[in-house]
Amino acid sequence: MAQWTAKADPTKDFFIDMITRDIGLDECIFDLLDNSIDGASRHAQHLNRDDLAGYFADILLSETEFEIKDNCGGMTLLDAREYAFHFGRRADAPKDAENSIGLYGIGMKRAIFKIGKEIVIKSATKKAPHEAFQVDIDVAAWAASREWEFQLDQIDPGEFVGTEISVKSLRKATASEFSDQIFVNKLRKDVGKYYSFFLQHGFEIKINGIPVKQHVYGVRDGEDIAPYTHEYTDPETGVNVRIISGVAGTPPEDSGDPTSLTKDTESWGWYVVCNDRVVLAGDKTEKTIWGDGFPGWHPQYNGFVGLVFFSSDKPGELPWTTTKRQIDETLPVFRRATSFMKDATRKYLDYTNTRKTNLEKARTVESNATIRPIADIKISSDAPVLMKLPVFDSAPKIKMGTVAFQQPLSVLNKVAQSLGNSQMSYKQIGLKTFEYYVENEVGE
Repeated sequence: MAQWTAKADPTKDFFIDMITRDIGLDECIFDLLDNSIDGASRHAQHLNRDDLAGYFADILLSETEFEIKDNCGGMTLLDAREYAFHFGRRADAPKDAENSIGLYGIGMKRAIFKIGKEIVIKSATKKAPHEAFQVDIDVAAWAASREWEFQLDQIDPGEFVGTEISVKSLRKATASEFSDQIFVNKLRKDVGKYYSFFLQHGFEIKINGIPVKQHVYGVRDGEDIAPYTHEYTDPETGVNVRIISGVAGTPPEDSGDPTSLTKDTESWGWYVVCNDRVVLAGDKTEKTIWGDGFPGWHPQYNGFVGLVFFSSDKPGELPWTTTKRQIDETLPVFRRATSFMKDATRKYLDYTNTRKTNLEKARTVESNATIRPIADIKISSDAPVLMKLPVFDSAPKIKMGTVAFQQPLSVLNKVAQSLGNSQMSYKQIGLKTFEYYVENEVGE
């Protein structure tokens, strides 16, 4: 009987399209930052250091070019030839830095292909010159060839030690995003949020010459308020899990109003952190605990913040996806953590019921409590420490109703001016006019 073989190798165009289709440009930049930070961690650990002070990554982006340059030790020629440019992490790849944030061996290639079509990668270690090289990639030419290799050329790095990636001939959508100041500002803010704990350890990141400011996570801690804390080792995977939750640094102004939105709204909810990299921020969905046999998120819960940290020398055990901006909530290590996360949330939800009927007292107690950075909170691994919250005298239950109506803006503005504050919200105008009517026409 005759036998034949059918070609099954992928076309490069299909391969490039598939690996870049479902990742955003911000996530591409994060992938490259992850590589820089892993390099800094690896280099620092080799020097027996436990901080990242002195290491940096500088990012430049415009409508014509993208560049990221770091001083994080560079790639050895062996790593470059055998592992760094491989699509996917090889089974025989050497162990990365302890608690690394690189995982799948796809980030750099996916990022540069997504950003543009002409790429230059330079890297040098202190073992120069034979450990210094440059890779030039013309994506169109590479895609048209049958070879899957990249050529590495030896270079003289001078004083340069680290890695530099520059991309030109940006894709049209990329150029549009990179030239948008709104995108750049949001990127800088998100980097401060997602890389907060690395910035805290001394790592410096600049975007278009401006240093990224660390977003400091904190909870209220005082005489009448203290956070929930718990730390344990997952019994099946050995992953270290830490949970901290409490009253956020900025309490809500009015947690009883479902229409109340403030600049802090996105900061409240659950955060998932893997090896110090924030993966999910301010979650209020079933991805964490909300609505999963548990109350769904409601604006009444504004002011709650919870962080769950997963740490391991085996990054594959952690509940993150390839983009590291989402979690795999189906993993048992995460499902086991959610039972503690619910315990870390319940007391705050109950507190919001008494808080809204004792609003002024609650605000006073909350504002008197110190905002303590998460890094300064001591955790005992013996047993969970429950959240401490103010206790108020129970007030008689008063049935409430909602009054809502619309009026022309010109009339509302005149009323606000008459009340002496042209900046009043429409809700405040309604309350003041209603109170006036009750006082003058209804009485006690």
